[in-house]
Amino acid sequence: KKKASLLADFMKYGLLACLSFCMLLAGCFGIRQVEPPGLTTSAWVSPTDYPILLENLQTAISEGNTQNYLRCFNQDSLIFQPVASLFNDNENIWINWSALDEQVYLENMLADLSVNTGNVLLLEEQDLQDASADSVRYVGSYTLRVNHRDTALTTLFLGQILLTIKRNTFNEWEIHRWTDIE
Repeated sequence: KKKASLLADFMKYGLLACLSFCMLLAGCFGIRQVEPPGLTTSAWVSPTDYPILLENLQTAISEGNTQNYLRCFNQDSLIFQPVASLFNDNENIWINWSALDEQVYLENMLADLSVNTGNVLLLEEQDLQDASADSVRYVGSYTLRVNHRDTALTTLFLGQILLTIKRNTFNEWEIHRWTDIE
């Protein structure tokens, strides 16, 4: 009789312990409250077409967002070719220009801004060449305004560009080659 009573107590308390443990465990998988967004946000949109990529590039410059700016470029094989007059005077700088060089350039430029607003890149498409399902050569004009502190340098840059834009393995477009045209 004592064994039966012990067995009944064990089953009762064991069942109670098991239920308590299950309720405690279920609390681990509850839905948490939605947190308000942080102070820093990203305007990055997955570039599933080249116009979205170019909008991301423009937004990154206006926001001074280095990460989003760099996401616009192929990190492994970026080629930047400046206008011939600049290239001829500084071949050693430009011959092996990489995404890392582009990052350093942008970070230095952003550090020298007199104001963080009003910096803008405007692109105007003039022609698409060799357009296919996974690549395009974009020809256009650009206007770049950079509000830096150095009064000896211009804050407004105008030019023509040729961008080779390709779709990557994630089905997103990225710039592989940037050529400044005189």
